[in-house]
Amino acid sequence: MLTRRNVTASTTLILILILGLGGCATNAQQQAGSDPYASLGSGGSSVEYGTAFPVASPEEAYRNGNAALRAGDPDRALFEYLRGLRMEKRPKADPLYSIGIIHHGRGNHDLAEKAYRWALEIDANHLGASTALGVALLEQRDFEGARQHLEPLVVRGKAPWQAYNALGVIADMSGEHGQAQSHFEKALEIAPGTPRVLNNLGYSRYLAGDWPGARQALRRAVSANPNYELAWRNLGLVYAREGDHETAIEAVARNGDRSKAYNDIGYISMLEGRYQDAMGFFHEAMRLSPAYYVTASENARNLDSLLRRNGSPAAN
Repeated sequence: MLTRRNVTASTTLILILILGLGGCATNAQQQAGSDPYASLGSGGSSVEYGTAFPVASPEEAYRNGNAALRAGDPDRALFEYLRGLRMEKRPKADPLYSIGIIHHGRGNHDLAEKAYRWALEIDANHLGASTALGVALLEQRDFEGARQHLEPLVVRGKAPWQAYNALGVIADMSGEHGQAQSHFEKALEIAPGTPRVLNNLGYSRYLAGDWPGARQALRRAVSANPNYELAWRNLGLVYAREGDHETAIEAVARNGDRSKAYNDIGYISMLEGRYQDAMGFFHEAMRLSPAYYVTASENARNLDSLLRRNGSPAAN
């Protein structure tokens, strides 16, 4: 039978995206060649911007970059930030931080980390870069590295809500649910009603066994963002844990895929040791959709094997 630790480790994967940044960041100032910023570019930027939008100073380039970022044009923004840096005698932290944000949003995680670290070499107290690097390290499951960048912001009293939210996730992953919830509550004081934080608070309460508290926070999350699928999924977990299976299925099946919902709730039920419930959910998933027959039947077979290994009667 799976232990409580197994359950926590398995279900916590629902809470955060593990993106796995690759490799160690290098000092961008040590790149080969005459252009130290070349490694921070990407194929999306075009030199045509230089002739179409001439600038007279780095500050003008940075303003153009900020405007392009607000307008949803990261290619132009990246070009402008790099152009401004190339006009400077010394690198500056703010545009490097902005470059990191662009790369992070594109999934270029090692480039984002490189830009954040370079910004912090220039300004060790840069709030945005410290927070963003801490979050990036959390995403690659470097919890200690993330703490080292985020906790000093709390000590200095300058932590943004993202830092408290990330520290809450780290505490939950360590089983320190009370501390995690304190961090999430602090994040909500700074940014009231933020769906992501409400989801994390609700899930933390779920892990701690506080079903009513979890339900309350998760319902606030889906009220703030009715399309927040992860919060609906976590809300379904709460209903399933309380034994309200039909409401759980309705919550998880917000996208209309009830077979997937039955399979997912079955899987969570299996992790939590409610094997007969799990088997029923798997069979219903198989009945509803041929597309889920293979997945659900494999889960059912695994559950049957688990029961046999533990000396329990096999499920029908």
